[in-house]
Amino acid sequence: SDGLVVVGASSSQLWAVIALQEPRATRLPQIPGLGAAGGAAGGDESLGISCIAVLEPRYTLSSGLEVLAAVGETVWVVDDHGATDYPLPAGCGGISQMAVAPNGAFVALACNDGRLRVMASDFSQQLSEFDSRSGVPPADVAWCGVDAVALRWEGLLLLVDPYGHWIKRGCDEPVGLVTEVDGLRVITAGGCSLLRRVPEACVQVYKPGSTAPSAQLLDARDLFDSGNAKADKILRQMGGHLQEAVQGCATAAGLELDVTRQKALLKAAIFGRAFVPSMPAGVLKDLTVKLRVLNALRDPSVGLPLTMPQLEALTLPVVVHRLVLMRQHLLAFKIASEALGGVGKQEVLLHWAAAKISASPAVPDDRLKQEIAAKMSQIERPRYAHLAAHAQSVGRRSLAIKLLEEEPSAAQQVPLLISLAKTSTSTSAGAAADADAAEDTLGRALRKAVESGDPDLVYLSLFAAYKTRSLPEFWKLVSPRAPARNLFVKYTRVKEPELLETLYTTNQLHQESADLALERALKALNSNNGSSTAGVYSRPSDDDVNKCISGLQSAAKEYAQCRDAGWQSKAANEAASLFKEQLKLERDTGQVLFVGLSLADTITTCLKLGHQRQAANLRKQFAVPDTRWYWLKISALAAAHDWDGLDLFAGERKSPIGLEPFLEVAQKHGGPREVMMR
Repeated sequence: SDGLVVVGASSSQLWAVIALQEPRATRLPQIPGLGAAGGAAGGDESLGISCIAVLEPRYTLSSGLEVLAAVGETVWVVDDHGATDYPLPAGCGGISQMAVAPNGAFVALACNDGRLRVMASDFSQQLSEFDSRSGVPPADVAWCGVDAVALRWEGLLLLVDPYGHWIKRGCDEPVGLVTEVDGLRVITAGGCSLLRRVPEACVQVYKPGSTAPSAQLLDARDLFDSGNAKADKILRQMGGHLQEAVQGCATAAGLELDVTRQKALLKAAIFGRAFVPSMPAGVLKDLTVKLRVLNALRDPSVGLPLTMPQLEALTLPVVVHRLVLMRQHLLAFKIASEALGGVGKQEVLLHWAAAKISASPAVPDDRLKQEIAAKMSQIERPRYAHLAAHAQSVGRRSLAIKLLEEEPSAAQQVPLLISLAKTSTSTSAGAAADADAAEDTLGRALRKAVESGDPDLVYLSLFAAYKTRSLPEFWKLVSPRAPARNLFVKYTRVKEPELLETLYTTNQLHQESADLALERALKALNSNNGSSTAGVYSRPSDDDVNKCISGLQSAAKEYAQCRDAGWQSKAANEAASLFKEQLKLERDTGQVLFVGLSLADTITTCLKLGHQRQAANLRKQFAVPDTRWYWLKISALAAAHDWDGLDLFAGERKSPIGLEPFLEVAQKHGGPREVMMR
């Protein structure tokens, strides 16, 4: 129902588009015997596809699309798997027009011999045949429901039923025939007529002399209204047929087009239902709602005349959608509210609001926003993002921003705010006011993203601001919002550390810049240990050590400019100096084992290896306290089993730690007895 089938004019190639919402052409198999020019392969140009009809997938056994193509005196059924031929009776002269019944069960063929043939849709049998006695093929063929077939010639419309009965009517002007599930719509330049078979339920009620239960119930209601006691007698005579009578009157009311008769039939049904307690009460209520909908649709101001079978075939949501497209918003909203339980109300209001925005260019933004919000408040969680996008598309940027303030979903709100900011920047980049507005819009987007707690939305806002703002402006926008700032720092720390350093330096963020420099220094020092064997220390290269020294010096310089970071500045300077001394020690001694040691371990290693002068220089340079110096030296001498040196050191001058530690370290490292007794 929402696709199409086309035939190549020159090649007779069939193409199908299943859904127009996402059109994608599918090439169907070629009909055998048709050449590249559309004629027969043997060169008979008179043979080609004369007409086609479509069997929708819901009516086929394969649940796939089937195309009926008439070629000469043969009908080909083409689907995804191939083409199957069904020859017609000899002498039919080919087919000029073809139509499929609304239920997909029958196919009407108007042949060139003047005969109308109706066949089953699988061409297993011919159901009827009618001779029109016309030497001119009809211009159009259409089904009148499934009860008759209409043939149209210029100035004449002929209706033929399955039994060969026919009626005709003149056509003084061009007409179009549209098949409905229960009839035929005849459209002219001046109006629209509906041809249909009188429904059986209406025949049972209104047929003269009818004794059907529904007719008796209608009579009983009329008598009851007039105060005639005979109404009770009729009800008693109906006995067990009373429920059948109620259903018959209800069905007839639904099929009746006249409002007065509808009311009479509904009154009769309600009257009879009072005596049938087993019948559900909701049946008549639902029928009444549908009749109110149908009567409203048939009003000339709406112009959508439908019958009950057509309404049931379309369904109420489709009717609401069509009313929206016709801009009958009030009626569509009422139907969605009353007949659909609120389903579809939001779509109706969104379309109404978009139309109002387009039609109100002179209405101030605040007033228009208030009018829209007053209507949208009738539904839960209204979606304003769609309206804001529409306002943006028609040039109402300020209105779009105001509408977005009401949008409850940050995932819908933030991307559109970013789009609005970009639009403002691109349309008038030289205007200061617009630049401020774009800045404010980006600020709104970032604020909403932070409030949502969604990191993806925050990153989306951050990257949009970074691409459209200078670095100082960007940081001014981001820095007051701690979650956004932390996410940006986390990203740049991993992906673009140089950018983060530039950002800190430009904005004179000394503490953050110092921390970054310190982190970079430690990372350079440990660059080789990331891939080394677990538990085994790998000495960094000299280049890495020099990078570490540079980073520590930068950190010390930045810490020095902070109010409460004097200790950090001094520690970074001393660490840089220690690395320098360790490199110098390795160059002087030729022993690559000092870099990366602590000051105490460096002094201890020098003493163990006999580098007394270098150890003394380290003590002096880093102002190692005497107590600490004595402990380091006696431990190193004892570990090296330099008992003479330990004895000599003990006698140099008065020890600030006493002599007991000398005995303890000697005993710990297995000193000789004579050393212990000195």
